[in-house]
Amino acid sequence: MALFTEKLTTEILKIIDARYDEFRKSLGKNSHSDKTAKDERIPLHEDMKLLIAVANGEITRTNVMVARVESALKRVLNLLLGNSMNESLALTNDFWETDIGTVASRARWWISLDELITISNAAALAFGENSQANRMRIARAMDNGLLDWVPDPSVSNPQQNRRVLRDQVERLRDLRNLPE
Repeated sequence: MALFTEKLTTEILKIIDARYDEFRKSLGKNSHSDKTAKDERIPLHEDMKLLIAVANGEITRTNVMVARVESALKRVLNLLLGNSMNESLALTNDFWETDIGTVASRARWWISLDELITISNAAALAFGENSQANRMRIARAMDNGLLDWVPDPSVSNPQQNRRVLRDQVERLRDLRNLPE
């Protein structure tokens, strides 16, 4: 039995639809009344179906599918959490505890497979050693939105399940080593 179902997609569509109405009202426009036909292809619906299939372990990993899933994940997160200034998203613990957060986490893991590293590994990579002070520096960078993080679905302890992208840690290290 699938862990995530069409019900989650319906909930997400309702959230986006309500947000759309808010934007229209804020701009002094009437609420939209032309609801999309049920059989019409809705891109957000297609993206959610793909992400749910990945989260449920139903998709075979290929380079083409990785690119499709990554694009779908970016679009869904931007619609749900993005802002009008297109600034990067700071995803909180609360988000990761929701169903869509779990789907997003599993999709990110599926996309990034070997690119996610622990805070300890990030501290060693960015600052040369895995010390408490360096782990705290990584944690602060995550809290400040400098490093994106994803919970590891296989680790239940919330203090130990955060992972960061290796390339972002390498960029942080390289910025730190720039000559002044």
